[in-house]
Amino acid sequence: MRTVTAAAVAPTVASLAGCRTETSPVTIAAGTEYGTYAVFAGLLADQLRAVSPGLEPTVLSTEGSLDNVRLLRDGEAALGLALEDGLDRIVADMPEAERPVALARIYENYLQLLVTDDSPIREVGDLRGRRVVLGAAGSGAAVTAVVLLEAAGLRTRDLTVRYMGLAAGLGRLVEDDVDAVFWSGGIPTPTISKAGGQRPLRMIDLGALAAPMSRQSGYRYSTRKVPPVDYGPPAGGTTIGVPNLLLARRDLPHRVAREIVDVMVSRADLLIPDFVRGLQYLEPATMIQTGRIPLHPGALSAYRALHG
Repeated sequence: MRTVTAAAVAPTVASLAGCRTETSPVTIAAGTEYGTYAVFAGLLADQLRAVSPGLEPTVLSTEGSLDNVRLLRDGEAALGLALEDGLDRIVADMPEAERPVALARIYENYLQLLVTDDSPIREVGDLRGRRVVLGAAGSGAAVTAVVLLEAAGLRTRDLTVRYMGLAAGLGRLVEDDVDAVFWSGGIPTPTISKAGGQRPLRMIDLGALAAPMSRQSGYRYSTRKVPPVDYGPPAGGTTIGVPNLLLARRDLPHRVAREIVDVMVSRADLLIPDFVRGLQYLEPATMIQTGRIPLHPGALSAYRALHG
């Protein structure tokens, strides 16, 4: 069930175009309640309220990237977070006028394959025949996980696949009802650390699969060293990194897009969840690196102004 952190769901962005002196509602499609997307969206909403009183942000709890793009397309959200790697496929069948544009590249998501510490699973190939949670049905993690499985020579038919959110998946893992859980988010993720307090968990090292994933999908995946974390792989362990983007509807008013970019740049240090130790991109030089997703014209003008 989707929930909103403040008031009711805001009107569609199309209704904002003529609003210049009144408060402009901006709904942010985030992610699961305890995920990094939701935390970042909440921090962004707080800073928008503090710095831009003309904006009225609310945060929408969703299943993740695919869900967020659909909400943008349907006019139920103004902004949405999504993993970069699956966006080409997600928007391929959408009319150009409905395709989202980007406001910024935000931070690195880390693909995390979690098992119990006493599990015999040591590598992705060991998942054959196992019960595996790929993530929520509308999540970008599920998209990336399928690419990784195929790069390792597996198909979803080789597993018993389940789709559910992180908290539910970890609950099943701790109870031995599933054998592994995929998740894409910041490191550490507090929900995972909390579950590890009930039963020790560990990540499977995935970094060696970045190259075959890239060859297979056409998207350039990166190998990332896992920051120190209580459920991490042995020292020097690696995983797959995928940036996430803050997307917007094409009809988001230019002035609103500029205000949001200005707030993200000027208050970047207040937008990083305090528990996250991974890569951040909240500087103009890296925020504009949105791959094949074009920048919103209002965001582009804001970056040009920032660079003089």
